[in-house]
Amino acid sequence: MEPITYSLRDGQKFSDAYYKNIATFTAEVLARLEAHLLSTIQSFQSYLEMNGIENSRTVHEYAFELLVLGVLWTVYAPAALRLPAMPQRTLARLAGLREQRPGLKAVVDLLRGLLAWAFLASPDGAQPPPEATSTGPSLDDLNRLLKWLAATGDFNQEILRLNTWQGFFSQLEADEAAAVLETCHSLAAWFESRSEEALGRYTPNVENFLAETHPDYRWREDAIFCGRRRVEYHLGMVGIEVLNRAFRQAFLATRRRILLVPPCMCRPKEKCKAQQTSFGARCAHCTPGCRVNQLTCLGEKNGFGVFVLPDELSVFSTRGPKPQAVDGLGLVGVSCVLTNLGGGWETRQMGVPAQGIPLDYCGCKWHWHREGISTDINLHQLLRVMEIEPVGTDRKSETKDEQPAVGETTSTLLK
Repeated sequence: MEPITYSLRDGQKFSDAYYKNIATFTAEVLARLEAHLLSTIQSFQSYLEMNGIENSRTVHEYAFELLVLGVLWTVYAPAALRLPAMPQRTLARLAGLREQRPGLKAVVDLLRGLLAWAFLASPDGAQPPPEATSTGPSLDDLNRLLKWLAATGDFNQEILRLNTWQGFFSQLEADEAAAVLETCHSLAAWFESRSEEALGRYTPNVENFLAETHPDYRWREDAIFCGRRRVEYHLGMVGIEVLNRAFRQAFLATRRRILLVPPCMCRPKEKCKAQQTSFGARCAHCTPGCRVNQLTCLGEKNGFGVFVLPDELSVFSTRGPKPQAVDGLGLVGVSCVLTNLGGGWETRQMGVPAQGIPLDYCGCKWHWHREGISTDINLHQLLRVMEIEPVGTDRKSETKDEQPAVGETTSTLLK
């Protein structure tokens, strides 16, 4: 199957090699970030403690947030610097209304689609001069970037973190803040080049999609989301790995675990008989060949629950029912590489230890494919995350055409 934008399988049957490569590359990225940003991060941690803003997190989490700042500035500065104030405020209000009033989603999305393409996109003829984006942002530029991100409605978790950094920068001397922001910009440039070398094999069709398919997204509310650049896919991949490492020990200490999967993993989706619960839909075992059915069987044998969330765009939806912070509860969230990072940040905000597993490829009908393609994950990665001992060595049943039926043993399922 030709990947729509990305595939962790890199033309192979399974995505095992991806998990080895992303671990190695993430270690390289974190070492470089720490070498350039450690003193800044230590000052930031002191700032957080002195102002009672949050309990200090890991150095690597903060380092990654500064990389996010640099990448988002690199990608979106042209659009952010040309966004007028009035449409920015209107779009931000519409994004908030969409979250607060899901019943108005259809109307709000129509308005957002019209305004977003007109004001958030950055046509070639409306670019700011090159010198405006060839360096890191000033504090004023950072503020404009954050307003642009808020107008899209797609970067809520990033905004929460970058707002805190903005407060930190504002109390530094101007030249000191400028130096840090320039470092973030330089690290983002390095990351874009180096990540294409290390991870580009997993994003072979992003540029093709942007050139040939994405123009048809004109006036759609998901045009910005589906128009993400290749470096943003790579950033998401590294971010999932960073958060998984940061949350790992807390997750391992949990007594009750839940696997949350998107509806695009169901097969066939139009006949799915899953029953709604407060955590999401629970599989009714209606289709033996459905991957969600198989994962549910695995969970029943190994003591974890499996639920399908109603909105594939956010692993931990703020619009629908979601788990509350419960002592001993751990979550494993499955979604595409563009949304899994945000889900990990959201669960931290909820106080629930989580681990993220990216879909091997995207294919939902909401964003990527007219009819929808049933998506999948790497089962061996799920076993590692859940600390389940694999049984058997023949992995034949992980192919899409040869999946075990309901009632087969755990040994057969994991072959």
